[in-house]
Amino acid sequence: MNNQTLIKGALAVAISLALSTSANAQCKLRVWEDIDKAQGIEKAVADFEKEFDCQVSVENSPYVGHLAMMQDRETNGGALPDIVMLPADRLGDAAKNKLLKPLNFINEDQDNYLRNSLTAFTYKGEIYGCPRSVETMIVYYNQDLMKYPFEYMEDYYEFAQKMADKGLYGIVSKWDTIYYSYAFIKGFGGYVFGQKNETELNPNDIGLDNDGAVKGVEYLQKFMRLAPKGILGDQGYPYIDNLFTSGKVACVITGPWALDAYAKAGINYGVAPLPKLPNGNFATPFLGFRGYAVTKYAQDQKLAEKFLRYINQDKYALERYNTIHELPPIKSLINSPEIINDDFAASIGLQALHAEPTPSIPEMAQIWEPMNTAVGEAVTGAKDAREAMHEGAQKARDAIAAAK
Repeated sequence: MNNQTLIKGALAVAISLALSTSANAQCKLRVWEDIDKAQGIEKAVADFEKEFDCQVSVENSPYVGHLAMMQDRETNGGALPDIVMLPADRLGDAAKNKLLKPLNFINEDQDNYLRNSLTAFTYKGEIYGCPRSVETMIVYYNQDLMKYPFEYMEDYYEFAQKMADKGLYGIVSKWDTIYYSYAFIKGFGGYVFGQKNETELNPNDIGLDNDGAVKGVEYLQKFMRLAPKGILGDQGYPYIDNLFTSGKVACVITGPWALDAYAKAGINYGVAPLPKLPNGNFATPFLGFRGYAVTKYAQDQKLAEKFLRYINQDKYALERYNTIHELPPIKSLINSPEIINDDFAASIGLQALHAEPTPSIPEMAQIWEPMNTAVGEAVTGAKDAREAMHEGAQKARDAIAAAK
């Protein structure tokens, strides 16, 4: 073999390697996952990378702030995601502002998912999110401090009074926020948006300052008086978890996201749906969905959609459930023995029967901030409940009007 042949051969190999490296470099996805949840998709990501010779970068940060973080990085610089996880209630505003791309594959896969999970991620007839999990509030109780959960909220109050005499807490929750207090606001007759018709909400009809809403936050005042001040504000979330895992509180009302920490802490805990209120109605929390969406920054939408379809296969969704305990709204799994026979999943399913889908219309984005302030003032008694709720609701109305 002469030198010219060797040179040609070496050149061919170099070109082949360069093309291969270039192709692999182009096959990249950046995924923004919720904080402390990446392990739920770890196996699916590894298999996808191997099967499609593709690099997937998974970053963790609190999912409720993903959209704001995207907009901040777009303005100030920083890596932007191809795929982002978000709560369904942020979907409408994000789609309206063209931050997301409609999903094509989901139309073929609609029969795989619970109908209300797809509705939650729909904006103007197009589906923008691939449902990942369904969530709502439940009661976690320490079985070493109480033998069984109660049917009525008043029983929890009496129990909390007895626990206070022992220097412990009976029941706590982040009731100074609209998300956690809504079960009681709704149960007493309040609502976020009224109905425009059978399928549409009316953003001009806000019921968060009606008589029922006021009764709801007033009812929570007596529970707040038996709760430690440390549950207030942003620091209240880990504070409540620490109370439960250290055995200082018997019951906590929170969502599926708390299960991992409680299970790892070795607490002898049980789970149950929320109780009935003094008026006989069930406490009615929000029914929420988490999902993945393809952002406007995605360079290869087909690849991003292929990834979402891949990680939501039954085997990966079930593994995700077993790892991070988030219930997948996938029909074939909801009725699987592994989920049906799980007390946690059963409690979520039962509570879902008495839960209200979190509104996902764009106007929902204008509700959170003013109503968090209003609810915090009302349940703590910092301001008259009716005055606080009216001020919050009016600020929401004004913000919605200004955004039109």
